[in-house]
Amino acid sequence: MEELSHSSFPLPDPETLDEEEREAFRRVAERSGRFFESFKDGTEYRMTPLFQVLLQSPKLAQIWSSFGDFYQTSEVRGSFSNRDRDIGLLALVPLLTNARTGKIPLSPIWITWAVSSGIAPKDIKAILEERIDDISSEDKQLFEFVRATATGGLTKEMFDALAARWNVKTAVEFISFVTWRIGLLRTIQAHWGIQDLLADNADAYSVLQDYLEGKREAEDYNMSSAWVNAPASQA
Repeated sequence: MEELSHSSFPLPDPETLDEEEREAFRRVAERSGRFFESFKDGTEYRMTPLFQVLLQSPKLAQIWSSFGDFYQTSEVRGSFSNRDRDIGLLALVPLLTNARTGKIPLSPIWITWAVSSGIAPKDIKAILEERIDDISSEDKQLFEFVRATATGGLTKEMFDALAARWNVKTAVEFISFVTWRIGLLRTIQAHWGIQDLLADNADAYSVLQDYLEGKREAEDYNMSSAWVNAPASQA
């Protein structure tokens, strides 16, 4: 974490924060630690560029993280499944090309989560390449729902069809997930930009290729959500 002190956005000294901000800072920092501890590939911990900037305002960082926790545990709450959540994220990614790099925002952990939730690597590749005729009709419905939500083209007919597949509450939560994810992805891109960082998706595509070639095994189904809540002793 020493390199953070040399950043243009060093983390604030907790002693300079008021009590409420210190508590928010602590919760977000502990959450960040659990996130990296959930990785199975030896990824080294560091504060992500997203939260390195958000923690300039600890209460704002806690708000953003609470939304993430809500949607990351959607299946546990009885809402849309881990698989549906990951289909939604992957369907959004090609829409949000970075103007500076010309690349789509894609993280290796999103590929790992998608495979662990049961999405076949070949289907991940098809979604990223927008080849919707090569995916199942159920996945195609989600893909088109996400795209319509993202572009302002969602209709009552599309909503009613998804509500019939799930229920009204879950369909409403899925709309909110999609719009929140758009904001999050653009915020990630903005925070990389103001730190003069250029995000690269080569690692994500390398991970996907390993799955396609059978060089990697799927992780535990719950790896994407089990890290979210602190153990009772820490809560």
